[in-house]
Amino acid sequence: IERGRGQCLIGDRIYDVVEHDLIHVPPMTWHQFRATQEDALGFLCVVNAERDRPQQPTETDLAQLREDPDVAAFIRT
Repeated sequence: IERGRGQCLIGDRIYDVVEHDLIHVPPMTWHQFRATQEDALGFLCVVNAERDRPQQPTETDLAQLREDPDVAAFIRT
């Protein structure tokens, strides 16, 4: 995290993040970052361009994520 603070969803867990945190997202794991309302969130993202193509979750994926009420409240589609 380069600046700001917020939260990130990795798989089915939500983590608080602040400046200078390092976050590892395993391949093929749903993830989402969100800044707090009073902050901007800036981060660098390093990926393997050939392996890590952007993908949208399917309706089945979203249904599974939404089984956890905290995750359901966090995700934006």
